[in-house]
Amino acid sequence: MRVYPASETVCRELLEMPQQQIEWIITNATASELTAAGFQPRSEDQTCFIHPESGDVYRLARRQRLDKASGVLHYHCGEDVTLEDELAIRPLTILAMAKDGDEIIDPFDGREDLDQGVLRHVTPHFSRVPDNVLTVAVWSAMLKAWGFSIAHGTHALLKKMVAAGAVDRLEQQAIGDAVLKALASRRPSAFFLVLHRCGALRSISCELADLFELSAQAGTHHSDGSELPEAMQAIDRAASGTDNVASVLKQFHQALGSNAEKVFESLGLKLLYQNAHSQTS
Repeated sequence: MRVYPASETVCRELLEMPQQQIEWIITNATASELTAAGFQPRSEDQTCFIHPESGDVYRLARRQRLDKASGVLHYHCGEDVTLEDELAIRPLTILAMAKDGDEIIDPFDGREDLDQGVLRHVTPHFSRVPDNVLTVAVWSAMLKAWGFSIAHGTHALLKKMVAAGAVDRLEQQAIGDAVLKALASRRPSAFFLVLHRCGALRSISCELADLFELSAQAGTHHSDGSELPEAMQAIDRAASGTDNVASVLKQFHQALGSNAEKVFESLGLKLLYQNAHSQTS
């Protein structure tokens, strides 16, 4: 059994960002071995486990295979699956790195993209995972303060995914979780701007998409030159001054006005709307 710190953990270390839950990739092991060692399964397919003491995430290395007949991606775990196989299925190159001691394992040039401030997909299979739309938007918000931008090819893939109906396959829980991660960043507006520019926002929240279009018509500009609705500028101002997501949500609720209930519900945050509404009533 070999264990490597990987993905977001390595990215955060290189950017000197605070670490959250540590992620590890395991090779040359089986699900039964991890269960016997006391690890708790986190996923139904038993490829992801939680350490019983540290709470860290441990992922069995997987190999991705496309069923050409159905277009469905399948994942295989086994002692023949390598670390690089697992890194190849990560959505972004900056998340496709691992460490072996002090050595950075970087088969897809994630370190170079990290240095250049680029969010770039790893393989064309990126477009077959609907959640990758949200992942790119979240990381755009998280790293906007570093000046990161989305690679042209990756943006083109996002647009193709939206046109093919990928957003319709997103679960509300996934959308809500992604929004909360974005609101915990210093520039949450970047999350919504990415979704707007690739066409995904219209399918998620018509009200927010309308706000972006009205803002563009009015020529309302953010400090970086982007055209942002006042509600987006409001959450950026709130997020820049606090780490409290509840406070940012409250400002978002106030800035949305009469649209708040519909927007929060479309984003999978209906319960949080009710809490924010009760605090502002």
